[in-house]
Amino acid sequence: MTNKAELLQEIEETRLRFHQLLNSLPDEAFTQPSSNPAWTIGELLYHMSIAPRFMVADVAIVLKRPYLLTLLPKLFPERLFHWLNARLTRYGARHLNRQFLADEYDKAHERILQTFNRLSEADLQKSVDYPDWDPLLAGNVTLAYLFGYIKRHFNSHAADINRQFTLQEIPQQVSKNHDTN
Repeated sequence: MTNKAELLQEIEETRLRFHQLLNSLPDEAFTQPSSNPAWTIGELLYHMSIAPRFMVADVAIVLKRPYLLTLLPKLFPERLFHWLNARLTRYGARHLNRQFLADEYDKAHERILQTFNRLSEADLQKSVDYPDWDPLLAGNVTLAYLFGYIKRHFNSHAADINRQFTLQEIPQQVSKNHDTN
């Protein structure tokens, strides 16, 4: 069982890791393709700020309207969810730059902290069944597990960005090494 203090530390550490990742990338990386064909690396960075932003609504659903997550898959097909996720990310990321990405993540972080700080330890054990649209957030989900999604979501996409950016750097390095031989 994860307690509130541990979750808060995890959320704060994830914010710091987001900024470290963002600062480690050159500006030109933002327009390069990510491993997700729907997004560039910059769009994927923006997408990483969406999980904490939408979690505010998820918390309200778990606490006040859990029946909505039973209805959701019937009213809102998975395919539409993924389509909207891709389109809204692209739309939200249309003014990409380093400061915008940092600000968007920090705004989402502040919103989720406000929500998190209002919860009790007992609230964190409340749960609902999520649709299986995201393997990182499916099945019976407690609020504690939901808040842990911030880190899992970040780790998943950060690994993609690091892997993709490294793969894109290799041909440039090989080309530079070849030119000097």
